Amino acid sequence: MNTKVITFAALAALGMAAPAIAQPVQNRAAANEIGYETGALGYAALLKGNYPVALEQMQAAEKQVSPAARRDPARLINMGLAYAKMGDLALARSHYQAAIDADRSFDVILSDGRVMDSRVAARHALRRLDQGYASR
Repeated sequence: MNTKVITFAALAALGMAAPAIAQPVQNRAAANEIGYETGALGYAALLKGNYPVALEQMQAAEKQVSPAARRDPARLINMGLAYAKMGDLALARSHYQAAIDADRSFDVILSDGRVMDSRVAARHALRRLDQGYASR
């Protein structure tokens, strides 16, 4: 497993509340998309609930990277979250599954500060998606 550590907004997909930020940060998205260009993971837009903008940001970022980087589990998970929140459960499911099946996994820092393997985070998100769909 790659030990690259990033932060992403899949916390909402995992059904957990985000804690308050203790210190003000001038550019919160940049501070939380460690190792990525600002907006590449749609972090700030996801936290604001602006899922179409988050998806646009991530899709634009995908065009700027290599084919291998397009299969980045963090981006796949966040795209899955955006699709789920916009009601496209099939695309959400396919993105979560792609993150699980990715060639690489790495630790991600959730919005609440916990560290989790990207495959575990994707499995949790997929499970929550399935539970939400089953409860309708």
